[in-house]
Amino acid sequence: MEFFDVLDEEGKKTGAIVERNEAHAKGLRHRVVQVWVLNSNHQILLQKTSPNKDSYPNMCYVSLGWHIESFEDNRQTIIREFNEELGLDISKQIEELQYLYTFEEKELLNGGKFIDHEFYDVYLLEMDLDPSKLVLQEEEVSEVKFMDYKTFKDAVHKKDKSIWIHEEGFRRLLDKLDVIIKG
Repeated sequence: MEFFDVLDEEGKKTGAIVERNEAHAKGLRHRVVQVWVLNSNHQILLQKTSPNKDSYPNMCYVSLGWHIESFEDNRQTIIREFNEELGLDISKQIEELQYLYTFEEKELLNGGKFIDHEFYDVYLLEMDLDPSKLVLQEEEVSEVKFMDYKTFKDAVHKKDKSIWIHEEGFRRLLDKLDVIIKG
């Protein structure tokens, strides 16, 4: 079972802790991390979500995205999830993680039965890796691949239906990555 800290409208902990299903049934705010992996060829690592996911199954998504459990901080969650979802130990690279921004989003899914109301803390990790060497957690991830940044950017602008897009979050991501890549 996963337990989340309930957040107020400013993203601060209220002191309440709820189980994952309750948070999503009631639309209670909670925190998520997203990590975008960018390699030296300016390609973004995307994962395709498992067909069994309760939100956005079989869609391309961020390199790593996960809820922060109530007993963890962002970095602990990131290290744990890279290990669990991709079989990758990034504990030595954790200091290279770059915080980009935070955004809030609320989405109603599955006919309103699943309410995603989350604060997303977004990070970038610049690193080269071979996707074929990753060990995927099949319950969460069915595939990973690198996509050229320009191709990804075009897909986001065209609202490609195969990609789970957070409108505000991705707009801000592209603004940040444009600066980093043109650097």
